[in-house]
Amino acid sequence: MAQTSHASNKSSVDDGQLIDLVRNGDMSAFDGLYERHVSVASKVARRNVDNQSDAEDVVAEAFQAVLQSLVAGKGPDTFFRAYLLSTVARLSHHRNRKAGKVVPSGDESVLDQALSDSDPAIGAFESHTIAKAFRALPERWQAVLWYLDVERMKPAAVAPILGLSANAVSALALRAREGLRRQYLQCHISEQADTECSQYVSKLGNYIRGGVSTATERKIREHLNGCSSCTAALAELKDVQGSMRAVLLPLVTGIPAALWAGEGAGLGVLGGMFPAKAA
Repeated sequence: MAQTSHASNKSSVDDGQLIDLVRNGDMSAFDGLYERHVSVASKVARRNVDNQSDAEDVVAEAFQAVLQSLVAGKGPDTFFRAYLLSTVARLSHHRNRKAGKVVPSGDESVLDQALSDSDPAIGAFESHTIAKAFRALPERWQAVLWYLDVERMKPAAVAPILGLSANAVSALALRAREGLRRQYLQCHISEQADTECSQYVSKLGNYIRGGVSTATERKIREHLNGCSSCTAALAELKDVQGSMRAVLLPLVTGIPAALWAGEGAGLGVLGGMFPAKAA
């Protein structure tokens, strides 16, 4: 009876709860996930398929594939959207390949489940420090960053997806962004063979916030003047939201970043592609 009440009022149940209901045998709960995410899935499919008549089939296959994963106890616990969109992109390109089309080499990463820890071809994410840092975050943090900073949705639109108030969504995002910065620095440090770089990179977070002494600030500035790698890390850290959006969009959706930035093909800014009512 409890499952029925949840399923009948899906708009008030967050994604994590709906996923739990599906895993516990309530297949009707999947309707809520479908209604919440089908619009954006359809748009991503239409941008990826070579034959527009394939888009609807791809979306149906993607939802079915994700449903099977959930029933099997796999797939996302909270972050349904990215798992679905990466599935849509992968199936779209698989269909194109079957039709004899060639996938551009730069898009090969979309043939893999971008956010799946078990994916053997996670190289696309691992090759981008910001993406690697994002993937290392808790799934709930990934979700709030994706919705607010990648899709640029409003907190009020994200609230029902995460089962939080709009204010709580904003507060969660602040913690998640700080966590992303820390994780980014950790990933960047691990990539540096130069111990001098490691010494300064670890201080960049406090440096940005003005939390270092005058003497330390002077030393960091001197190091940055002669280190292009740490200078690039600082720039990416300052605009972690922008960097994350530029890297994650093509990795997850399979759509080249240039299409997201331009107004061509009807995309424009993400607010147009991901309307709040789709949440």
